Amino acid sequence: MGLKKCIISMFIFLFLFQTSTSAYESLSYLYAGNTTTYINNVNRTGTNLTTVSPDYFEINSNGTLKNTIKVDPLFVESMHAKGIKVVPYLSNNWDRTLGRAALANQNSFVASLSAEIVRLGCDGVNIDIQNLTESDRNAYTAFIKLLRSYLPKSKLLTICVAANPWGSTIGWQGSYDYATLGAVCDQIFIMAYDEHYTGSAPGAVASFSFVEKSVNYTLKYVPSTKIVLGIPFYGRFWKQGSTSGGYGITVSDVERLVSICKSKTWYDSTSQCARATVTVTSSDNAVIWGSSKLSAGTYDIWYEDETSLEKKLSLVSKYNLLGAGSWALGQEPQRFWNNYSQWLMGKPFIDISNHWAQSYIIDLFQKGIVSGMPDKRFVPDDSLTRAQAAALLVKALNLENESATASFSDTKTHWASKQIAIVKEKGIFSGYSENMFYPERKITREEFAVVCDKILFSPDTVDFSQRIFSDVSPESNSWSNKSIIVLSMNNILSGYPDGTFRPKKTITRAEAVRVISALLEYPGGFTISPSKIQNPETVPAR
Repeated sequence: MGLKKCIISMFIFLFLFQTSTSAYESLSYLYAGNTTTYINNVNRTGTNLTTVSPDYFEINSNGTLKNTIKVDPLFVESMHAKGIKVVPYLSNNWDRTLGRAALANQNSFVASLSAEIVRLGCDGVNIDIQNLTESDRNAYTAFIKLLRSYLPKSKLLTICVAANPWGSTIGWQGSYDYATLGAVCDQIFIMAYDEHYTGSAPGAVASFSFVEKSVNYTLKYVPSTKIVLGIPFYGRFWKQGSTSGGYGITVSDVERLVSICKSKTWYDSTSQCARATVTVTSSDNAVIWGSSKLSAGTYDIWYEDETSLEKKLSLVSKYNLLGAGSWALGQEPQRFWNNYSQWLMGKPFIDISNHWAQSYIIDLFQKGIVSGMPDKRFVPDDSLTRAQAAALLVKALNLENESATASFSDTKTHWASKQIAIVKEKGIFSGYSENMFYPERKITREEFAVVCDKILFSPDTVDFSQRIFSDVSPESNSWSNKSIIVLSMNNILSGYPDGTFRPKKTITRAEAVRVISALLEYPGGFTISPSKIQNPETVPAR
């Protein structure tokens, strides 16, 4: 059967606007684990990630490529099955000597690296060579140019650059020719963290001003649509009375310590990050990183929470960046992912946080499929009107350019008059007596099932006399029973946990988005069934 893919747009109430936006890049690094832990950590993120970067490549002392023991083609295949790109990273582990060895052997190194990317079926490579200096700038730039020439054009080339809010041209920051690298590479990943570090005075890993200034510096040389903002899933701690500090700690470990030890937590409004003072006793199970145990004493910790991450991620939409990435996956509490996509887009809707349909709404918003009210509400639990449903299905079937005339007496001056006329002519929607459509009437779940069934091909072998829901039967729902069964069997419109379908209940905007998402996943897409156009079902007047 010939089915076509569709583009869907949601029209919202009488005051409408349409926002077209592409999905943001959402990347995370995979470090210190294996295929099993990496897959588990990815699964924790739900549908939030577009790309993962596992730790697959390092540098031998003689300047040749070294594959880590983590390399696993099966992991690449498993991510591709989820629709997630795999762009492994090359690291010199902060070793300047190793970095320079690769640059000195760049012809052989680049050839080996690009061949491995192709062999493994990866989607590109991420270069994370750190701690070079301004004296290596030209050699590093030549290395990246050469790598781009070796990599197939279809493979992404991403490089990590140091945060540079000061605009420094010496030291580590000076090793990057931002303008040239920005022209050659597909993505520039700003490592906007480690503002404070091991051996430094206590302070934030990534204060908001540090992060925003780093973005502004990069924007001077690199197009915004190539910039990926790096955020930390870790913090750093300093033990009071110790001569050294600034050691790394995962956010998950911080929260566990706070829960078991005498602690004080607060949000630092100056740096805009979370802080904690934790007092550890000898009897506390103060284990971090899975095995290291903190000694007794009082610790000052600077770390990230939902408030600080949302603030940082808002810079992506503010500056129209390509997206954001995190170091490193698995170091964060799982709840960070509950609203991550919302934060990444600058929180486009203020009323869907933790809503059951949030992932569906965000997904369709990212694809430019749905939009919201001017006051940034989506009103997910409001009922869908017949006019909105008509307009939605016209877009779903790519019929908006069809010619049609107003076909109902009550829709001639309505905002959706054309869309309503189209669905009438195509046999998708029927009206009521006296040539009325009632565009602002709320549509019920069974009515929505009937109109959606008209754009599917019903299987010929379905037994329409069966009882799937306790409150739906051929006798009580003679005109909608078949459609409800078809949509239910295709996991497009489901019932409730108590075994009911509630056919007379109005369908909510969130439920409608879920239906559209399911239709998009329907094998091959969906279209109008010719037999159903010829025999449109009539929705009974109420």
